[in-house]
Amino acid sequence: MHVSQISTSSFSEICINLCKSKCCDPWWGIISYTIRKDSGLSSLQGFREEIIQRINERAKRIIDRYVTDEPSPRPLFKSPERYNVAVENIQVKDNSILINLRAMFAFRCLFLSGEKICTIHPSVLGGKDIRPEHCDYLGSSDAKPGERGYCRIIHAAAISSNNASAINIAIETERSASETHYKGGYPSAQEAAEAVIVQIQDYCVKNAPYLLPVERKETPGRNDPCFCGSGKKYKRCHGA
Repeated sequence: MHVSQISTSSFSEICINLCKSKCCDPWWGIISYTIRKDSGLSSLQGFREEIIQRINERAKRIIDRYVTDEPSPRPLFKSPERYNVAVENIQVKDNSILINLRAMFAFRCLFLSGEKICTIHPSVLGGKDIRPEHCDYLGSSDAKPGERGYCRIIHAAAISSNNASAINIAIETERSASETHYKGGYPSAQEAAEAVIVQIQDYCVKNAPYLLPVERKETPGRNDPCFCGSGKKYKRCHGA
C-alpha cells in the first residue's frame, strides 16, 4: 500500500491511540551549525562563553518559531529540558579549528495533555489546524526516510498495510532513540558547552597536539638548574 493511500484518520489513530506522542514527548529540536576557534585552544574561557551563547541562541530560535497559527500565537515550548550537543566533525587549518556541531534540544510541548494527547491536533479540534508548520508536515503522507516530514511510525504503518507488529517495532525504535539522546544530554547549556570543549580537546590530543596550550613551568629557584636544560643555575642563565 502506498503511503498516500492511508487516510488522515488512520494517521490520527496511530499518533493518538498507538504512538501516544512518542515523537512529541519530548519534542526534539535539531540544528546543525559551525563554530570557529582561532589561536588553537588558548583562551578557552572566552570560547566556552561563545559556545554557550550560540547554544542559547539556537534554542531561542526554535522557541520563537514554534507557535500556534492563531491571531494571538501561543508558544509550544519554554526552555529546553535537555541539551544534547555533539561534535560531528572537526577541520584544522594552521592554528584555526572549524567545528561542526549538532545541537538537539528536548522540549516538553505545552499542548500535550497528561494522557499524551496533542490538544491542538486537527482530530481533536474538529479538523481545524493551528499547529506550527513542523507539526503540520510531520508525518507527511509521501515523505520517505531522510526527507522533510518523515515519520518512522507512519512510514511503518504505510509499508506494512497497518500491520500492528511493524508499527509497534517502529514505536519502540522511536522511544529507544529518544531515551538515548535524552540520557546523553545535559540539563543546561553550560554543561553541554563543557562537554563540547572536552570533545575538542580530545580531538586535538589525538590529531593536533600543537594546538593545545603550552603549560608554563614553575619558575625555578635562583640556585636550581635552569629549565632550558643548559646545566647552569637559573640565576646565571634565563634568570639572569
